[in-house]
Amino acid sequence: MVEDNGKTAKSNGQHNNSDQLLPAERHMRIRDLLQERLTIRVAELSEMMGVSEMTIRRDLETLERQGLLERTYGGAVYRQERMTHEEPYETRLKELPDIKDQIGRKAASLIEPHDTLFLHSGTTALYVLRHLDPDMPVRVYTNNVGAIQEIKGKRAELILLGGEYRPETHSMEGSLTMETLQEIHPKKAFLIPDGISFRDGITTPSFTEAALERAMIQQTRGQVIVLATHSSFGRVADLVVAPIEKVDLLIVDHKLPEEYLHDLKALGIRVLVAD
Repeated sequence: MVEDNGKTAKSNGQHNNSDQLLPAERHMRIRDLLQERLTIRVAELSEMMGVSEMTIRRDLETLERQGLLERTYGGAVYRQERMTHEEPYETRLKELPDIKDQIGRKAASLIEPHDTLFLHSGTTALYVLRHLDPDMPVRVYTNNVGAIQEIKGKRAELILLGGEYRPETHSMEGSLTMETLQEIHPKKAFLIPDGISFRDGITTPSFTEAALERAMIQQTRGQVIVLATHSSFGRVADLVVAPIEKVDLLIVDHKLPEEYLHDLKALGIRVLVAD
């Protein structure tokens, strides 16, 4: 009996210590946890810190107002520093090649004979073409100059959209590109986001890229498919391309936390995990 009381006292002592955490201390702990794990649930934070779920929700509201996280169904996800500019093409070409290869392979498996496709600029798009069945007849419309090298030896027909060459992204852009897009109605569009979040949707720091991606979505008469590495989640730029609900199918890699997948599916978004 005495031992039980001692355990209770010890347990209560731990709870009281957690309750004495100042809000700023709780906020810092939540930020650290999210930076490490990318996502966390309200119930788990409540148990870890020994405070009510209502208190945790207020903490999350405060941190969301500061732009440090995004609240989701039953929890929160990490929000990266705001993206102010596009990374150079050569830099992105070296980032996460194995993961992009997995996503590209999964995306290529969705392409059917005689499909017409929009293929966005972005290095992940190159892996889609790399894994495309060389004997499959398809038509690919793209502003991605890197596609020229990847399409060699394949039966696919590549149509490079005209416009002004932009070396930062190794792609074509401008009024001519937009005019050409308005005449095409493909069956599928494969987009590669600079940033993707629950609250802000698909975003980019580039005016021309935002306009181009919006046009691709609008002109597509079938599925809008987004190929996103885990590094693009929680990243937000100034220009909104589309809300996340506009996505018909999201292909992600296995490093995206399970809680993230749960919240995406709660929004009605179909998700495929590449492995």
